[in-house]
Amino acid sequence: MLKGVQLKILIGPVAVNPAPREVMEAFTGAQVTQASGQRSGFQMEFTYSSSSPIAQKLVPSGFFDPMNRVILVATLNGSEHVLSDGPIKRLDTVATNKPGENKLTITGEDVTGYMDAIEWTGMPFPAMPPVARVLMMIAKYAMFGVIPLTIPPTFSSVRMPTDKYAHQRGTDYAYITELARQAGHEFYVTPGPVAGTNTAYWGPQVRIGQAQPALTIDMGRQSNVSTMSFSVDGNAAVIPVAHAKIARVSVPIPLPNVSLLKPPLSARPVVPSKTRWLETEKFDEAEILSRLIGGAGQVDPSTASGTIDLSAYGQPLKARKLVGVRGAGRANDGIYYCRSVTHQLAPGKWTQNFQLARDGMVAQQEKIPV
Repeated sequence: MLKGVQLKILIGPVAVNPAPREVMEAFTGAQVTQASGQRSGFQMEFTYSSSSPIAQKLVPSGFFDPMNRVILVATLNGSEHVLSDGPIKRLDTVATNKPGENKLTITGEDVTGYMDAIEWTGMPFPAMPPVARVLMMIAKYAMFGVIPLTIPPTFSSVRMPTDKYAHQRGTDYAYITELARQAGHEFYVTPGPVAGTNTAYWGPQVRIGQAQPALTIDMGRQSNVSTMSFSVDGNAAVIPVAHAKIARVSVPIPLPNVSLLKPPLSARPVVPSKTRWLETEKFDEAEILSRLIGGAGQVDPSTASGTIDLSAYGQPLKARKLVGVRGAGRANDGIYYCRSVTHQLAPGKWTQNFQLARDGMVAQQEKIPV
C-alpha cells in the first residue's frame, strides 16, 4: 500500500468538474498506457449497486457517454501527476444477481481522440510547409487546452501554389501522423503539466538529456524493480535504403541509425542483418532524406521490460524519455529509451509496467546515474 497515493477524476463535455462522491466511492481501478509511436489510452472500472446514483441517474442521463472528456490525476506524496485527458470512446456495463457488484467500465483515448473524429479530406494548404499545416490543424483544439510544440524537419520543400499544393487526407490526427512519418518525426499528446492542459509534440524523437532515476535490480535495499527481462532481436536491426535520381541514374542511398538527437545508447550496437527499400524515386531530394531519417528512427533491436515498485522508485516513470538501468549485468546495464509505460491504479495503490529500448548491448559508461 502507498499511503501517499490519492486519485482525482474530472469529467464533463469540454469543461470538466470533479466526479461526484458516489463515483469516487465506486472506483475500483484504472489502467493508463502511454507509448512512443501510438496514442495514449485509459480504462477505468467502477463497482456499484443497482440502486446507486450511477445506475439510477448518471448512466441514463449520459454522464459517461462517449466523447465526454475525462481527466485522471494521481497524487504521489503530495505531487500531482496528470495521467490521462481525453474522450470516452466505449462504455460497458455488467449487471449481476449479487448485490453491489454491478460493474461499469469506461475506455478512452487522449485528446487525439477528438482530432480523429471528423474527416477533413480535401482541405487545401497552398504554399504551406508541413510544420505550418500541423500548427493550423492543432489550433482547432485550443478549447481542450492543447499547446503545440513543433520542430520543423531538417529537410522540407514548398511548391508554388500555381504548380501544386497539398490537400489534407483523412482526419486531423491521421494527416498530422502521416506528415510526421514522412518527415522522420513523431506526433503525440501528453497531458499536463496541470489538469486541463495538453502538449501536442510534433518533431524528431529525442534521446538526449538527463536520464530519469535508474531502475535498479539485485542491489539490496536500493532495488526498485523485482524482475526485468531483456531481449535482442536481430530482425529489428535494418538499414533503410532509398533511391535517388542523380544525372538520370537511380542511385541507392543507405542511412545509418544515428542522428544528432538520437546518438547511440550502447557501446556495442547490433549489426544490421538486412536492408529495407523505400519507394522514393518519384520524390525530390528533401522528401527522400526525410523518409530515410524516418526509416532509421524505427531501429531498436535491444529491448527490456519489467514492473516498478513505485513506493521504492519514488516517482512515476515517464514514457518517451531516457532512463538508466543498473544491477542487470554488464551486457544489459546502461541508458535506455523508455518506449512505453502502463499505469495500474487502485485506491491506495500505484504500479507501473514498462518497456525500454536501445540500439544494442553494453553500457557506454561504467557508472549509471542514480
